Amino acid sequence: MDSETSSYYPPRAGRRWISPRLGQSIDRLGLALRRMWRSSPLGQWMRLVTGFQWFLAALIPGRGYALLGQRTLGRVFLAGWWLSAVATVILLCHPTMGWFLGGMASCHSSGLAFLMLRQHEANQGHPASLAERILLPLVCWAIYYWLVYLPGFDQFRLRVATPLRITTEDQTMAAVFNPRVRVSKVERGDLIAFHQEGFRIQPQEEIAWVFAPGPTFGRVFGLPGDRIVFTPKLVRVNGREVPRLEGMPMEGEQVVEPGQWFVWPTVRVPRQGVMVGGVRRNAEAPFAEAFHRMSAVRHSDFLGRVYGRWFFHDQTQP
Repeated sequence: MDSETSSYYPPRAGRRWISPRLGQSIDRLGLALRRMWRSSPLGQWMRLVTGFQWFLAALIPGRGYALLGQRTLGRVFLAGWWLSAVATVILLCHPTMGWFLGGMASCHSSGLAFLMLRQHEANQGHPASLAERILLPLVCWAIYYWLVYLPGFDQFRLRVATPLRITTEDQTMAAVFNPRVRVSKVERGDLIAFHQEGFRIQPQEEIAWVFAPGPTFGRVFGLPGDRIVFTPKLVRVNGREVPRLEGMPMEGEQVVEPGQWFVWPTVRVPRQGVMVGGVRRNAEAPFAEAFHRMSAVRHSDFLGRVYGRWFFHDQTQP
């Protein structure tokens, strides 16, 4: 009986906006595509479940187990994926973060590899060999890790939260900053990440200090046009007193130029020293000169503003 003309088959509500003839054409096209898929080599090989179920198995971690009745195992891998995802974001600056990212790829690819192995066994009529059980999951993991998770994670770090880890001779500093903050949104007191240019300082008969180029942190003390006055006890910004930081000049004043901020570094930058006559000389003067030189940060060197808190870590005091 024709579903389009019989009174027992009223027109579908979802297709009232198109004509019956166009609806029939769409149905025929969908049927033809399904037949083409089933007759294709890949469609004939993937007969254990439907094409849409294969898509879900590739999209949802652990779904491949659930499709073949292993629901508990599928839930375990889905929970493992979520735990790995949360740990990856929280430990964004930690060296172990890469292991959790690999764990996400492993939990995601495991269900699909399981479904592919069962499909292969159904087509061949015998269990898969040991080499196939080892190689197929590894290939699936590599595809997910290198083609899905690494590019996606790079975009997350580039657009949402950028980790910055600085290791020097005596400390390791790490923080996560927001790269989407605009220059116009930076205010006094903000902790920002910026790119510092490399330079060399070598006072007469003293240690030669090489300040490596790269990203670092600093707190904004002055905006363009602000007047900075240094005294032995404190610093005044437009007449307002602010605490001194290590290495600040004991006297003098300056006006922040347009297109710049007055930013005092809050971490020791990477460096390497050269002993003079086998004796390590006093390094306070070179560091004070270097920090004062680094304090003029151009707007073009701005990388982002450090998040006040990153989950359980207070980043306001790096």
